[in-house]
Amino acid sequence: MDEQELSSLVICKIENLGVIYRLGELENQKALISLDLGFGAYTELATPFDHAHEYMHAYYKDNRRQGECDTLSPCEKRANKEAILMLWDWFIQNDGSFDDITQFCQITGCHYEATKRLITSMCCDMSNKSFRECAIDYISRFDVITRDNLNIYNFLDFYGYHHNAYDEARALLYELCWFELVY
Repeated sequence: MDEQELSSLVICKIENLGVIYRLGELENQKALISLDLGFGAYTELATPFDHAHEYMHAYYKDNRRQGECDTLSPCEKRANKEAILMLWDWFIQNDGSFDDITQFCQITGCHYEATKRLITSMCCDMSNKSFRECAIDYISRFDVITRDNLNIYNFLDFYGYHHNAYDEARALLYELCWFELVY
């Protein structure tokens, strides 16, 4: 799916909630919905994330702002989180994977750090896993493992390890996959 297709899907979902949602000119915003008026608008700059964010406000009937800049309100946090999860679900259904998280963010307009943090916390529970158990879990996600598709940095990012652990992770993953270490 591309950006236009995703935007169209989300706009359809918004309109299915009974909100009239049209292209227009807005000041300082890419998209907005007023449930009191049953109307919403968006600019040409709006991304699938912006539409999904507004959809979540309409879905949860968030009709009250806490102030002009209420980015830290519970409604805003929930709309951001749920928008990412909805778009991520569609991405995965269309053969996306965790390894494509950068591409996902480019297509959807989702913020990379927030998306990575949310998806990583969803995908794996490290609370009681050792480094070795995480490595085994990681390689078990592959159908075929080669030197080309085994990305050490993706492993470290996926499990929240610092990149300083690169050499240790490389040695462990290569040992588990029976690759010879060639520097």
